[in-house]
Amino acid sequence: CSTFQLAWNKLCYFTGGPIKMRRAPAMVDILNQRKAAKKDLDKASYVAMVGLVEHGIEERIRQALDRKFRGQAEPELLSSVPIEGWVMYAYLAKSLPFRWAFDRFQGGLRFGGQMVDSFGIEQFLGDEQRNEAKMATQVTVLDHRSNDDLVVELRAKAKGDQLILAKVPPEASLAETITMVEKRIADGKPTSMREMEDLFVPVLDFKVVRYYKELCGKQFKTANGRLDNEEMGAALQSIRFRLDERGAVLKSEGVGAGGMTKRNLVFDKPFLVLLKRREAENPYFAMWVGNADLMILPGGAKADEDLRLPGEKPE
Repeated sequence: CSTFQLAWNKLCYFTGGPIKMRRAPAMVDILNQRKAAKKDLDKASYVAMVGLVEHGIEERIRQALDRKFRGQAEPELLSSVPIEGWVMYAYLAKSLPFRWAFDRFQGGLRFGGQMVDSFGIEQFLGDEQRNEAKMATQVTVLDHRSNDDLVVELRAKAKGDQLILAKVPPEASLAETITMVEKRIADGKPTSMREMEDLFVPVLDFKVVRYYKELCGKQFKTANGRLDNEEMGAALQSIRFRLDERGAVLKSEGVGAGGMTKRNLVFDKPFLVLLKRREAENPYFAMWVGNADLMILPGGAKADEDLRLPGEKPE
């Protein structure tokens, strides 16, 4: 799901370019390619933001979720990670209901040696008086080479979205398989369901959480220096997905957060003192302070000579 990528894209924008990490895992280069982007989604379906805690980013994220999803968003990950310095965040919610619900079959499909629940149409008769005729109008066979090599679209009420199922031999990666299926769709000749054909689709219903531990604990190097030497303390993504006779529902979160390194301007180790004219090439006084010999100890005496500038009153 693209939520973690959307959040990463925002982080890249915030830091002025691709994120670099010391001892970076291969995932960083992939994320920096930013192949998944907000142009792949409609604005009503997602929120993606990045910012600093001191600038109120957490509250702004929650306000954006409330405005867009009218209280229906469930930002569980946002509430589960410690947000101390900065946060990148994305939330995606999609509901693709069918106009006419398909039939539900209890344990009627064998998949991987197990009997599972499914939905669809059993032996489509093509009778316009039957409810299955309405169901069948939602089924388009985009490409069919054999009963074990086919691509089907189930049309939801949302016209701007597609729900595609492809029972095909996989390529070497998921991305390559998607590219292959999209080419077959482009080259295919769509057809409708025919009489006596079956449609059986397994019911899917799950929630998974991915912890990106490989991204945590490694220092950043950023284009604008904004988060240089910072670390990602938490990086998670959740996916909640259901596909059944009523349609598809997707809710996903992606979050990354870290504690900004607090700048302590404390000279408690050896340091240099310089006095110089702003435009001058050389200082007129330089001192390396390596120990406490010339410092004032609690209750200690000052130097013998009282140094005062002209016009300065004694203490």
